[in-house]
Amino acid sequence: MNWQNRLLFVSPQLLDRLILVMAALFVLVDWLNGLLRHSLGSLLPLSAAFKALLLALLLWRGWQLCRSELRLPLLLLVLMLPGPLYIKWLTGHPYLLSDLQLIAKAGAMLLALAYFAARAKTLQQDYLRYVDAVVLAAFMLLLLNTVLGVVGYGGTAYQPMEQVSQKFLGIKGYFVSTNELSALLLVLSGWLLCRSWQRRRWAYPLIALAAFFIAALMLTKTGLFGILLLVLLTPLLLMDKRQWQQAKPYLLAAGLVVVVLTALLLYHLTALLQWVGLYDKLQFAYQQRGLSGILLSSRDFYLQRNFALVAEHYPHWLQVLGVGQGGVRLLLKKYFIELDFFDLLLFYGVAGALLFCLSFLRLFSLLWSRMAKSELVLPLALLNLLLLAVALLAGHVLTSGMLWLPWALINAAVLVNRAPSVLTTAMPQTVGGASTPAVQPDSEAR
Repeated sequence: MNWQNRLLFVSPQLLDRLILVMAALFVLVDWLNGLLRHSLGSLLPLSAAFKALLLALLLWRGWQLCRSELRLPLLLLVLMLPGPLYIKWLTGHPYLLSDLQLIAKAGAMLLALAYFAARAKTLQQDYLRYVDAVVLAAFMLLLLNTVLGVVGYGGTAYQPMEQVSQKFLGIKGYFVSTNELSALLLVLSGWLLCRSWQRRRWAYPLIALAAFFIAALMLTKTGLFGILLLVLLTPLLLMDKRQWQQAKPYLLAAGLVVVVLTALLLYHLTALLQWVGLYDKLQFAYQQRGLSGILLSSRDFYLQRNFALVAEHYPHWLQVLGVGQGGVRLLLKKYFIELDFFDLLLFYGVAGALLFCLSFLRLFSLLWSRMAKSELVLPLALLNLLLLAVALLAGHVLTSGMLWLPWALINAAVLVNRAPSVLTTAMPQTVGGASTPAVQPDSEAR
């Protein structure tokens, strides 16, 4: 048998193991890629090559396990190509590779979700243990990266602005993109907060404090407010009716404390922003663009400008297909709007916008279908709503190269059935009049 035939008949079990190992290394490879770039100035595409191989394996194995789930995303990815290819043929610009990479990033979450959903159905509780370990390891790496940044290693989250004096520019350590790192922090923290509340409540405040520590030093609005919402709402979403009744007095007291703290925060907001080094930057944004300048970081300006220029220079039929990153880069230096829906619409036309809609539709449909069968549904619904808001208001969610695999990994976990309860498993079962030994509950039931 020649090497081509050997390749085609690789053991499915070996492929699955390889994919799971590579998925566990996903965030580490991103960090190492940034470390090489920052320390040695290396432009070796370590992360891009690793992810391309992983995505190819996911597609290969996914086609064997769940091809019906892959057909529509793959069709949309193919339909995102004609516009950029036409612009490349028309102008000869050198940006086609960037378009191919962004198209792959945008579709990767759906492709990974299909594969990991199939694995979750098979592995059940083992899948949960795997996800717990992978996410915890990735979160600890983010924490280590932040600590290294505090002592002076790695890069700053933002570049200095000529018009603004900033004493502190934030910390991103050895990761390349601050905005993508912020979204990744939401995914990892959302999962760990949910699982720690379910299994190890003593760890909940530790994870919350660590997440706040990382987000605060990154200086991203999405990270700080996203973590705050996850920390406050995750326990509420995991309470049953009886727990709600028991906790009502404590919740009222906690609500009163939150109101008082919020009032104090607003009263001292200027001093707080000056202390963390954000006041001058936010004041400049407000003077330039008003409240939208603070909330959207001038993305509304880039939205109007980019679409207006594309409408001026390209025919309507090409705008329907999309002009690719290259088509916009020929006109503008700042070609990304940083609003995922509009970036995909501008670059890849109707197919790009449909891919955005399909991604969140599939996620929420999956969660809805498992509403009565998984305790993870409500916390993950909250997380996905946050990510939808971030995608629409700040970008770097569907267009992120760092987020797609952990995001798919945790959402597929809702397909793991509830572990048998202690009461159910402790009862002796009678089969044909004979009593059988009680089944011991696994670790998920304890």
